[in-house]
Amino acid sequence: MKESVSCPKRIPAMPQNPLLVPDVSDPTLARLLRRPTGELAQATRPSFLNNEQSPVQWSRSDWDRLEANSFDIFDMSAVAAQFNHASFVRDGYAVLRGVMTPEAVEEWTAGLKYGQQLNDTLLTSDWAQIDWHGVGRTPPTKSLTADEINNALGGSQRVPQSDDDAGVKTLRQHSVFAEYFPAGHVPFLMNVLTHPQMLQLQRMCLGCDDIYFDHNQLLTRQPGYPGGAWHSHKIGGGVDNCGPASLSEYQAQPNFNLTLCYPQGFEAGDDGGLKLVRGSHLFRDPAGCRAADDEEMQRGWLAGRVHPVTSEPLFIEHLSLPPGSIVCCLSHAAHAVAPKALGRKPRWCSLYCYKKPNDVSGYAQPSHSVPPVWAMKAQRGELPAVLTELLRPSYDKELTGGRTFDAQP
Repeated sequence: MKESVSCPKRIPAMPQNPLLVPDVSDPTLARLLRRPTGELAQATRPSFLNNEQSPVQWSRSDWDRLEANSFDIFDMSAVAAQFNHASFVRDGYAVLRGVMTPEAVEEWTAGLKYGQQLNDTLLTSDWAQIDWHGVGRTPPTKSLTADEINNALGGSQRVPQSDDDAGVKTLRQHSVFAEYFPAGHVPFLMNVLTHPQMLQLQRMCLGCDDIYFDHNQLLTRQPGYPGGAWHSHKIGGGVDNCGPASLSEYQAQPNFNLTLCYPQGFEAGDDGGLKLVRGSHLFRDPAGCRAADDEEMQRGWLAGRVHPVTSEPLFIEHLSLPPGSIVCCLSHAAHAVAPKALGRKPRWCSLYCYKKPNDVSGYAQPSHSVPPVWAMKAQRGELPAVLTELLRPSYDKELTGGRTFDAQP
C-alpha cells in the first residue's frame, strides 16, 4: 500500500484590515493579533535589511527625538500663493511648484533613495530567512524568477503580485517591502506623514479638519520604464461609477487626496512625468476611465466630453515640475505616467494619501494599506497621539461604520 504524503496546511490569507473584521474566527489570525507588537515588528524587518532606524521598532524616546529634530518641509507662503481650494475642487488637482524647503528636498531625496535600496536588498536576498510564520503564513514553496527580480530592481510596483504563491502579497501587506508604507522604514518619510505642514496642506485640500491617513508608497520610475496607463481610483462609500456629481455633492463625499511628492521634479515628455485631465474626477468613473496610452484615451473616454463646470473640452495636461514640487490629486481624477527614457535619471517620488469622512454619515472609509503592526500599535496606544488619530480608519470600527474594505487603491 502506497504511503500517503501529508502536505502542510496553508494559512489563509490575512484580511486587508484585520482589526476591522467583526469576528476573527481563524485561530492563526487571532493568535497574530494577540501578539506583542514588538514581535510582529521584528518579523517584518528581516535582519538582512540592516535597517536599525526603522520607525516600526521605535521607542518613545525615538518618537520624541523625531519631533524635536523636525524642521519646515514646505514654504507655506509659496503653498498659499499657488493653492486655490475652489480650483482644486473644480479641476480635481492642484500643482504646487517648488514648495519644498531646500533642506526637505535634500532629505526627501535621500530618504527615497534609501527606501529603494531597502527594496532592492529584499529582492536580492534569500527569502528563506524571512520569519514567515511570524507574519502569519506558511513559507512559500515558489520563488520569484531571476527575470522577475531583475525587472523589479531600481523601481516600484514592478514585482509580480497577482497571487501570493511566492509570498509577495504577504510581504506587501506587512510592509516588508519598503515601497509599501516607506514611512515605516525611513525616519524622514515618517516625519513627513505626521508633519504639521503636511496635515495643514491636507486640510486645505479636503476642506475638513478631521483627516485620516490611507496609504503611502514609494513611486520610483527607473530608466526604461515603459509608462503607466490611464486610470483613476475608487474611494468606496457608494460613490464610484455612479455618474457625474455637482461640486457640492462631490465635496460631501469621503474623498481621498493623492499627494505626490517630487523632490527632484521631472520634465515633460520621456522623463516619467505625471499626466492629468482637469474635471475628470467629477464623472466618478474609475471603471470606464481607462486607456493604455494618450491616443487611446483621446479616441475613447475623452472623446466628446467637456468639463462639467467650465464646459471646456477635456484635454490631457503633461506636467513639467521643478525640484521640490507637489501634486495633490483627488482619487477619481484621471491620471497616467509618461515613459522614462534610458538616458534619463530615476524619477523619485513618494505618495501620501489622506482622506476625509463622509459629510452626511460621518463615516471614514477603511484604510487601504496600513500594515497590521501599525494598526495594532495605534489601537494599543503605543504611538504618538497625532499618528494614532491618523491611523484610526485601520482599527476603529465605529469610525468606519462597520465596513472592513470596499475600495481598491
